Amino acid sequence: MIRRMTAAKGIALAAVLGLGLTACASDDPAEETTSEATAAEGGDAEPLTIGTILPVTGTLAFLGPPEIAGVGLAVEDINEAGGVLGNDVSVEWGDSGDTTDTSVASSTATDLIGKGVSAVIGAASSGVSLAVVDTFEEAGVMQISPANTAADLSGYGPFFARTAPPDTVQGAALGSLVLDGGHTNVAMLVQNEAYGTGLRDHTQSAIEAGGGTVVYGANGEAQEFPRVRRTSVRRSPRHSPPSRTRSSSSPSRRRSRSSTSSSPRAGSSTAPRTSATATCRTTATSSTRAPSPASRAPCRAPRPTTPSRSA
Repeated sequence: MIRRMTAAKGIALAAVLGLGLTACASDDPAEETTSEATAAEGGDAEPLTIGTILPVTGTLAFLGPPEIAGVGLAVEDINEAGGVLGNDVSVEWGDSGDTTDTSVASSTATDLIGKGVSAVIGAASSGVSLAVVDTFEEAGVMQISPANTAADLSGYGPFFARTAPPDTVQGAALGSLVLDGGHTNVAMLVQNEAYGTGLRDHTQSAIEAGGGTVVYGANGEAQEFPRVRRTSVRRSPRHSPPSRTRSSSSPSRRRSRSSTSSSPRAGSSTAPRTSATATCRTTATSSTRAPSPASRAPCRAPRPTTPSRSA
């Protein structure tokens, strides 16, 4: 009975999310009285607590903010409309990580179940959901994904639902779109994980059924590329844009040219032109920021290792 009630609450929540996660309060006092009486007689008046298992870290973290914001907005709207059975809905937030480390999702699933959530929103990745869907089902927790498309999740069980069309539908549509555009030789760049290979397989089937050919990235060719875990989005210094101080009009470069272009006098010690230029260039590119006026000292040519001869 508990599992049945939990599933019913989860399915109801999924329907609300699929319709834009909105709720409306009734203006009819009689209807409100009937609802309250129904809840008092046999309804479950316990507060509804949902959890999220959405990407906060990992390669899919860029998908997290809008999904998390959507859940927050839905809960806010539902609570402003009176909540569920007269109680506010509460949220337990969790991180799904990605398929490079499914232990993140497994830990989150265990944590959410321990907190007594009735339903879980997520994951964004089909591969992540496949790693935790059995855990939620065994605990009787309804899982609802806003993004999973893997065909392996179609009809998986009574405790999993999704609001995105599966790869079988998307692949057929994408294959038809490619062929309708007059393209018969198709190359695919495919990530080596459930979403990438799944969508590729069904798209390839549709293309080949229509007389086309996948010339690169096809199933069985081992041309998928592995997903690389990004530890930071900050640009590496070696890929930083060149400093604007390297223009030929900078004081250091002008002085460098004047000191190296003049003809050496008798008995003078002048370094080769290439050495002086290299010294100035190293100084100018040591930082991506424009140098301060105090640091704009003229470039000095290094002394030669052997004495120069007189003219």
